[in-house]
Amino acid sequence: MQSKSLFKNSIYKALLSIVNIAIPIIIGPYITKLLNVDLYGAYNKVYAEFQIFLIFATFGIYTFGVREISKIRNDEKKVASLFTNLFVIGIITNLLVGIIYVVYALISSNGITTKIYMVFIIQIVANIFYIEFLNEALENYKFITIKTLFVKIIYFVLLLMFVKKPDDIIIYAVVISFIVFLNNIISYIYIKRKIKFNFKNLKILQYIKPLFLVLVLTNVEILYGQLDRIMLGKFVSDVAVTEYYIPYYLISMLASIPYAVINVSIPRLSYIVRTEGLESYKKTLKTSISSLFFIIVPMCFGVAVLSKEVVFLYAGDKYPNISNTLILACIIRIIISIESVLTNLVLYVNDKEKIIVKLSFLYGIANLIMNSLLVIFNVLTPFNAMLTTGIAEVALITTQYLYIKRKMNITNPLLTKQNITYFILALCFIPISYIVKTINFGFYANIIVTMALCVVLYGGVLLIKKDESLYIVLNKFNNKLKLRGKNE
Repeated sequence: MQSKSLFKNSIYKALLSIVNIAIPIIIGPYITKLLNVDLYGAYNKVYAEFQIFLIFATFGIYTFGVREISKIRNDEKKVASLFTNLFVIGIITNLLVGIIYVVYALISSNGITTKIYMVFIIQIVANIFYIEFLNEALENYKFITIKTLFVKIIYFVLLLMFVKKPDDIIIYAVVISFIVFLNNIISYIYIKRKIKFNFKNLKILQYIKPLFLVLVLTNVEILYGQLDRIMLGKFVSDVAVTEYYIPYYLISMLASIPYAVINVSIPRLSYIVRTEGLESYKKTLKTSISSLFFIIVPMCFGVAVLSKEVVFLYAGDKYPNISNTLILACIIRIIISIESVLTNLVLYVNDKEKIIVKLSFLYGIANLIMNSLLVIFNVLTPFNAMLTTGIAEVALITTQYLYIKRKMNITNPLLTKQNITYFILALCFIPISYIVKTINFGFYANIIVTMALCVVLYGGVLLIKKDESLYIVLNKFNNKLKLRGKNE
């Protein structure tokens, strides 16, 4: 299989992220403003709990599959064998978890929440066919992008057709679950045309231990943002879950574009570190980190300075008290981005799963303790819950950074002059926003003027400084346009 351009993969992945953002940006405000606050809160509470079951049903197969298949992607027989083993394991884990999930749903819920739980069974069935790890490992980002665009358009149409009243929460849950199933089954059909099952070499037990390690690694994430939502649902209210979820979702959705850099770099760095040596790995790592910060830093600061406006545009006046939570979510998203780099691009590609699990579990427990104290003192709120997670994340990345530097002898290119420049320029968004709002051109004009001034400042300074990340993007697009012009 031919090696594919990291830039092309990043573009396809970014386009995929844009599609994943554009549709929710269009339909999200419609759903948030339409659905009854309490019913939407019940949905988000159930979904937060359901995701825990989904994590165990997936059993780490996705993350493990991306890394391991990327190593052997040039050997079709080995790919087919590993794919078959992982698929069979997925059938078993999804069936077992599905049974436990149904029992839990029937015992712990009633009324509308029971119906929502039952609808989500569709997603457990769909999870059996969740083999996107093959497309990721084989870098089939063009297919993923086209397929996702098709599925998102159907999602958009179905929501507008069937979700029309404030109490249409069950219909909403059905549409969401159907779209998950459709997305997974299309990928399954596409992969099966290229890779056939090979049941002659089933070694299921061989993969249980490494999958369990990845499962624990993935499961540890429950002790962070997922834990916050569950505790808010249990000890505060269903609506509090939504008040936490909306800020978290908004910035996570936007961050998926720069996260494309991380996602496409994992299989490539796994390959480079084993075939081209440490120096080549460090060079690619530095480029990946700078490309991420180049986008994620100004994006988070931009959303933060316009937090009130963003919340109003997305949710109207139904959730008036979450703008501060959104600001905090933006700050934490930058922290999480650093953690994601250290975890996925340094520790994980260098086979340091055990240390990832140990550190993530340690600070996840710390977050649980802090949240428990908030419950005991009756001060648990969406903002405070997110704050404890931020504190735990800062402690985590500090420890990870020291471990990488001292134990792995890898100088992580996080605090480079280039990356610090991004932060300094993004900080300038704060006074720009303040001045614009003081002058007050009007609600929509304030947004446009603030965004325009921030973009001009950020892009202009980087252009003058001949920033590497900016010029890589500009040169790539310029070359593409020249090539297209010659072909026409």
